[in-house]
Amino acid sequence: MLQLKHYHFNAFSLSCRAQVVEFPHLDAGQMYPALQAEALQPQISHAEPDTVDPHEFVVTLKLDHAPADDSVFPYSFMIEAEGLFTIDHDGDLDERRRLVAVNGASILYGAMREQLLTLSARHRYGPVLLPCLDFRGLAKRESARVDTND
Repeated sequence: MLQLKHYHFNAFSLSCRAQVVEFPHLDAGQMYPALQAEALQPQISHAEPDTVDPHEFVVTLKLDHAPADDSVFPYSFMIEAEGLFTIDHDGDLDERRRLVAVNGASILYGAMREQLLTLSARHRYGPVLLPCLDFRGLAKRESARVDTND
C-alpha cells in the first residue's frame, strides 16, 4: 500500500498568452479550453534514502507547457510538485520503485490538476482542467527520465 506523507509545490506559474487576443471558442458542452494529453510531457523523477531496502521515496513531477505559436490554447504554465511517499511492499526493489513512480506521479498530478483549475479560474481566459493521463504507459516509455539514487 502506498501512502502520501507530505507534498508541496516547488514551482507554479501560469501566464496568459499575449498572442491570444480573443476568448477561446468553446464548443457546445465544452466547459474549459481544450488541452490534449499528448500536449503534455510530464517529467517524473524519484529519490530514495541510501538504505539497503528502502520503503520511503520522494517523487517529483514537473509539467511545463508552452503552446506552439499557432495554438489557440490561451495559457502557458509550469508546475513542479514533490511528494514524500511510503510503501508497504516487501517485494522486489525495482517493482517498488515502479509502483511509487507511477502511483506517486498520479497522486501529484491530481493535486496539480486541482490547483491549476483553481488558479486559472481567476485568469483572463477562465479555468483550465488538465486532461487525464495514464502514468503506467509513461513509466514504460520514459524509463530514461526516471532518476534513482542507488
